[in-house]
Amino acid sequence: MSDTALIAAGHPIGSAELIAVLRRSGQLPNVLREWLLDHSLAEVELDAGHDEQLLSDFRQTNGFEEEDAFQRFLQQRQLDEALLKQSLSRPHRVVRYREERWGPRANSLYLQNKDRYDRIVYRRLQSIDADVMQEVYFRLKDGEESWESLARQFHPTNPAAEGRLGPLPVADVEPALLEELRRAGLNKVIKPMQLGQDIVVAQLEELLPAEMNDELRQQLLRDAFDEWLADECSKMLNKLEFPQ
Repeated sequence: MSDTALIAAGHPIGSAELIAVLRRSGQLPNVLREWLLDHSLAEVELDAGHDEQLLSDFRQTNGFEEEDAFQRFLQQRQLDEALLKQSLSRPHRVVRYREERWGPRANSLYLQNKDRYDRIVYRRLQSIDADVMQEVYFRLKDGEESWESLARQFHPTNPAAEGRLGPLPVADVEPALLEELRRAGLNKVIKPMQLGQDIVVAQLEELLPAEMNDELRQQLLRDAFDEWLADECSKMLNKLEFPQ
């Protein structure tokens, strides 16, 4: 049957039936993402022999030097050798695709987005009790207690607690809190603010501007690729049609 997508234990499974299962299980976005990646990476070429070397390394690392063991592995995973090679080479093709598409624009991406890649060191304590956090704020602001002392009270089982976080990417800090820390400036205890269910008191200790280097360059390319992929997948999902 031309509409048969799979045959399981002799039972044909039609394309429409398979799509219905994917829709019900919420797996259709993942399928579309995988299809889009395959389609986008199809023209990316690796060096001659690279796929074969990846396969050889995989077999050696996983103890599949013997052909029988390798074939059993493929059968258990519903794979064939070509699909396995495709899976092994995909991360390498993604790296090359990112480099070819966004590499020449890396400096421009840096200038456009460098604030996103700053790193931050700050102090933070939080609780669901607003009265407690108001007291914490005044004790810190008036210098009656240190961050370390209060942090140990909040975390009595951790004698090394000091309420200090970082250096970490500014993207790891809630946007509202980050904005308030930037506005307050260095070493200023900000007033208690609600983030979700928690009341947070914080203080900026250090803001480290991003510097263009190879690590940041690769991060820029990864983020550009991830944003592009998410956007393309969203467009596809919004325009899905299901033939009757």
